[in-house]
Amino acid sequence: MSKTNINYTEFIKYVHEHFKEDIELDDIKEILHLEQGYNRDSPESIGKYLLLNRLIFSGDKKNNISFKFDQNLYSGINLWIADNFKGKSSVFKIIKFALTGAESYKPDIKNWLKEIILEFQIGEAVYTIFIDKRGRDKGALYTFGIERFLELRDTNKLNGIELEKEFDFKSKKMLEEHLEDFFFDHFSFYRLKYTQKSSSKENFELSTSNLSWATYFKSIYLEASNYEYLFFENEKFGAQGRKIFEMILGLPLTYPINMLSLQSDTISEKIGKLRLADKSITEAKINARERIEKEYRKVISDLEQLRKDGKITFNDEPLIKEYARIQERVSTNLKKRRSANENYLLEQKKVQPIKDEIENLQNDRNRVNSEISRLEKQALNLKLYKEAGSFFSNLDIKVCPHCENEVTDERKKNEHFNHECSLCGETSNQQKVEEEELTQKFTRILEEQESHRDKLNKLKDTIREQEKKLKVQIESVSENYSKLVAVPSTDSDIKRLKEIEKQIDAINEKRKKQQTLIAKEQSLIKKEAVLKFQLNEINKKKNSDSSQQLSRLSLHKKIIEYALQSLHKKRIKLNEDILEKLENLILNEVQSFGLSNIEKIRINDKYEIVFTQNDVEQGFNELTEGEKLRAKLAFYLSIIQLDIEHKLGRHPRFLIFDSPGGEEMIEKHLHGLSEILKSVNERFRDELQIFVGSALREFSDITESEKAVIKNDDEFIF
Repeated sequence: MSKTNINYTEFIKYVHEHFKEDIELDDIKEILHLEQGYNRDSPESIGKYLLLNRLIFSGDKKNNISFKFDQNLYSGINLWIADNFKGKSSVFKIIKFALTGAESYKPDIKNWLKEIILEFQIGEAVYTIFIDKRGRDKGALYTFGIERFLELRDTNKLNGIELEKEFDFKSKKMLEEHLEDFFFDHFSFYRLKYTQKSSSKENFELSTSNLSWATYFKSIYLEASNYEYLFFENEKFGAQGRKIFEMILGLPLTYPINMLSLQSDTISEKIGKLRLADKSITEAKINARERIEKEYRKVISDLEQLRKDGKITFNDEPLIKEYARIQERVSTNLKKRRSANENYLLEQKKVQPIKDEIENLQNDRNRVNSEISRLEKQALNLKLYKEAGSFFSNLDIKVCPHCENEVTDERKKNEHFNHECSLCGETSNQQKVEEEELTQKFTRILEEQESHRDKLNKLKDTIREQEKKLKVQIESVSENYSKLVAVPSTDSDIKRLKEIEKQIDAINEKRKKQQTLIAKEQSLIKKEAVLKFQLNEINKKKNSDSSQQLSRLSLHKKIIEYALQSLHKKRIKLNEDILEKLENLILNEVQSFGLSNIEKIRINDKYEIVFTQNDVEQGFNELTEGEKLRAKLAFYLSIIQLDIEHKLGRHPRFLIFDSPGGEEMIEKHLHGLSEILKSVNERFRDELQIFVGSALREFSDITESEKAVIKNDDEFIF
């Protein structure tokens, strides 16, 4: 674990120990949980810085006078000297636009510009941003230098290099968003948040804003209009100046302190709204009750007076109620009758199928009886046949009964073997039935008789069962019929309904004559009911029971504030080394700038710079205008030196000084500023980049001649 990190688990336990009587450890974890954790920040240098290599922009001035600016840029100090209003600030603002997407140059410059091309590098990686300003802003960020970009564009090959694009854009908003993501990623910046409250005491609404890349860029581009402020004019809104300071130094615990502070502000907003809502509800209830009670008394009085006057002499409400009761009874009885009739018909319908079944069974029984009789006859005939055959087959005929001639033995043999009658001599074709065959046939007939008798018995049993079922069903039909006839008649009720209808019609005829009074009475009755309901609701309601919610929110706020106090204390210890080094660097620089009466620099717990001048502590805003300029330059140069010399902080090491020394500076101090810039260039020319734009010729020798653009009097930069 880095020495600037904290142990989150131990921190949660530490906070919980203070609130263990009120809340569980897991709840503390939930309240203090942050998406990016507590160790997002590190003051250690990222080891790379921003370096601009070449800037090209072109367009048409008024009267269609074309211009093209093309300049190589170098590490160390790059210098532009020209009279005021000759284009120095415009060059810087074009650079700002190319790096942030935020436009701040004058409208006429905006109309002139047609395209901007800027080559820069971060560490060893080279990039070219191209912005086409003809119409809607569009373009891309490429991962190569300007020379290759121009070559590819001239040969119409830019469309085939998608893999060498960081991003492209089709609007100024897209450009701004993509550049922010790009530089945040490279320099480990992120969006710090702050809240702002309405100036009204009764308004607890908070608005939340973010510090964008364009805001952080104010620590790079020191505009001429902001030299009286350490960062920029509105730096105190949401403590933006302090947040920029925290971000460019990478101070430990910046992220958790920022996010927990935001949560604390949000909870305060909720608490304020709840308290205001309770107050408003109480006041509204009192006012509403008084108003409604007054109105209710007036309605009651009007109703009493109306009825007292006797204008309304009829009331059909009892008739309507009676009509409704009878109608409901008639409807009920009709439903009962329909139900009973349906049940009766349903049971009646079940009778005939049973009768049909019995009839079919009886027919089957008759057929079986007939078959048994037939078989009995067959058996009898077969028995007689058998007995007759046996009788005649045993006769030994001696003589013919007709002629009394003797029947010889030869004829008897012939009859036996050739089937010729021993009496008449005729040959018979009929074969004699054997006795065994007759016996078998007789046995089969007896078996069939037995089978049919079994079937007959089963049919008789089934018929008896169906007859019982028929009896039960007939009883059910009778029972349902009794229920049907037991349903009361609706005739008398229907007759009464018709009578009531006539009475109501008569009342309605009277009502037409007094319609105005009726309408007024009904209106008052409705109003009375509404007002009575409103009074009851007001009396039932208690004050908004938000005490539990307020208690919970207050506890959460105390927990967050305690956690913040603990983090601030921890942060002071973690930042001692880096802040001490920065204090020493700033002190050396301001004294080199001629502010020798500043004996000490101290950065307090709110990260404000305190200058001890002639034994008196004072803030930046209490310095004179000339002192502010030198102190501001010293501050930013020191932040960069902190990275170069101590590998601390994450400033991109790129600065733009727009018109330093523009305020009235005595010659000695102006010379001191010139010398310190020259010294910075000599010491750190390969480790930072500073752009200086000035109208003061005294700065002409602060850098090498090839890095300087010095215009004659009244000559434009472009």
